Amino acid sequence: MKIKNIFILTIFAFFFFASFSSLYAQEVPAHADIVDSMAVLVLQLGIIIFAAKAGGVLFNKLKLPTVVGEIVAGIIISPYFLGGIKLPGLAQGFFPLYAGFPVSIELYGISTIASIILLFIVGLETDIDTLFRFSLAGSFIALFGAILSFVLGDLAGVLFSKYVFGLQYGFGHPVPLFLGIISTATSVGVTARTLSDSRKLDSPEGITIISAAVIDDVIGIIVLAIIIGICKSGQVAWKQVCFISLKAIIIWLGFTVVGITFARQLSGLLKKFKDKAAISIISLALALFLAGIFERSGLAMIIGAYVMGLSLSKTDLSYIIQENLSVLQKFFIPVFFCVMGMLVNLQEIFSSKVLLFSSMYLVFAIVGKVFGCGLPALFCNFNLIGATRIGVGMIPRGEVALIIAGIGLSANIIPRDIFSISVMMTLITTLVTPPFLAKLFALDGTGLRKKLKIRLEQTEIQYSMPNLETSELILIRVIEAFKRENFYIYLTEVPEKIYQIRKDQTFIVLKYTPQSLIFSCSAGDSSFIQTLFYDVLVDLEYIIKHLEVLPDKEKIGRSIFENKGKVKNGRVKFSQIINKAAVEINLKGNTKEEIMRELVDVLARSGQLGVNQNKDKILKDLLERELIISTGMQDGIALPHVKTDEVSHLVSAIGIKKAGVDFNSLDKKPSLIFVITLVPRAFAYPYLKHMAEVANFLMSDENRQKMLSCRSNEDLYKVLISNK
Repeated sequence: MKIKNIFILTIFAFFFFASFSSLYAQEVPAHADIVDSMAVLVLQLGIIIFAAKAGGVLFNKLKLPTVVGEIVAGIIISPYFLGGIKLPGLAQGFFPLYAGFPVSIELYGISTIASIILLFIVGLETDIDTLFRFSLAGSFIALFGAILSFVLGDLAGVLFSKYVFGLQYGFGHPVPLFLGIISTATSVGVTARTLSDSRKLDSPEGITIISAAVIDDVIGIIVLAIIIGICKSGQVAWKQVCFISLKAIIIWLGFTVVGITFARQLSGLLKKFKDKAAISIISLALALFLAGIFERSGLAMIIGAYVMGLSLSKTDLSYIIQENLSVLQKFFIPVFFCVMGMLVNLQEIFSSKVLLFSSMYLVFAIVGKVFGCGLPALFCNFNLIGATRIGVGMIPRGEVALIIAGIGLSANIIPRDIFSISVMMTLITTLVTPPFLAKLFALDGTGLRKKLKIRLEQTEIQYSMPNLETSELILIRVIEAFKRENFYIYLTEVPEKIYQIRKDQTFIVLKYTPQSLIFSCSAGDSSFIQTLFYDVLVDLEYIIKHLEVLPDKEKIGRSIFENKGKVKNGRVKFSQIINKAAVEINLKGNTKEEIMRELVDVLARSGQLGVNQNKDKILKDLLERELIISTGMQDGIALPHVKTDEVSHLVSAIGIKKAGVDFNSLDKKPSLIFVITLVPRAFAYPYLKHMAEVANFLMSDENRQKMLSCRSNEDLYKVLISNK
């Protein structure tokens, strides 16, 4: 969708709702009737979803993180900007202030559920094996980064609150403490997306960054639990701090260990529901349940959701749950980020004091990660380039930081201006990191001081395919074979098709291309894959040997034109398919190959084939297609067509040889009218419908006679476009 169209749609939607607002909403009184409250909630939710989607698409088009667009959309529709504009029937706007708070309790409740879903998905996506494999370096880097970021964030709260706002906060005051926690959490999603786009996700720096970011979030979540406990108790004595810390760690670690230890039993219990959708919904219910337990235990709900996701991440249900919850994720997560944006007061952001505070806090937040994570990396076999990449890769804050800030605001622990400062820091670090990180990875040279001795734990099995059709057919059969063996399969496209195949502790990755099927698995599973693939080939060979019992192909071909007495005129619009230069009434060829070569030349002459497209390869593909079964139909018609890599979209041309050519047609008569069609192999294109419409037009004796009586290409084109 073009940026201009997005902008127009956004403006149109706003004024549409504004024009008819009196029909759907009313000003929300302090004690509104529950039905009215729900009506307002539904209206607000609709606006939020549209705004979040528009903002995400717009920023994606601008090559900026989608999450930033969703937050900005929330800022725009907030009560402090467009949402607070007075309208007919809406004296306080679409989004009034509720006792000074920017969103209603109901709307904030939905965003809370969204945060639980988000952290549950983050837990599911966590690769525990990678986490453990790089846990030493990752933990070392994450710990130092978290400590320095927390100290600098807390220090920023103490210093700048005093010099900017004139407030005297100590280091143990909740506001500086929360600024320290918010500064700690790294956005795994933003960094992972940048590394994936640069194809550096599996590099030593990439794996270390992801590992450290995950551990970083865990540290942040544990510290959050401790700080919340301190805030609730109202005490900051070291004895109390130690007690709360021990309680948080025991509860978090205890549930995590139990969850991971009994993950297989939990997976087996979930599998009893059989239906994949039911399994996913029950898993989410468990995440919500555990989130509630953690909250009641004095910890944050998001910690419980993350623990449940982490517990299921190692099971074969992980990808199935992610796949089935993807719709909920796409619905709720943008709502969450948009609501977070709505909590930002634009007037506060652009005040000189908040801008000054934000700038200094931003500097402290960047320094905390670059030096806090970069310096320890120098002691983990990384050189200066590698350490800098890791330090910069840890800069962006994102979902966890916003959730922590939202918790602080909703619990009245931090004021709204501090929340706005936190959001600004999150937005800017999320924006600036991707381009800088991409440039760092573009630099020549390794980031390691010494080359790693990698112990190969995985093996790769590759099967080459002769063509796209064979590759697709075998892929389908292989996937069906895995499903029969009760494997769970999850498809990702980034940009290749990659199937993640799991059952209990077996994990197989299948990469599909038109040229090959590549399996990555443990050495112990290679025999199983070889056996499965062999059985697939045996099944296909059995099918091929029994093809003769299928319906007669020639009989089916003749039936295409059997309705000619019932259809007087076809309704295909040739002007939408064939341009004026793509017709030729005087073909010279006397053989099938010569005719098809001329038709390819007609396509080139009409501009439908580029200068770099190989006409000889197209002709070869056409001839190979003819070997399977002739495209010569009956009544003097031939429809040569083929899928080829030489075109990117459907192209077609029409030629006439009035003397006729032997095209091995179904009625054994010479072919006079030829319609050539080329479609790309790479994606499905509705070319069969196009050919059926062409056949529908040509089955009319009147239409064929008109075409054969033409004396020029222009006459022929007029006959084609006059058919309406």
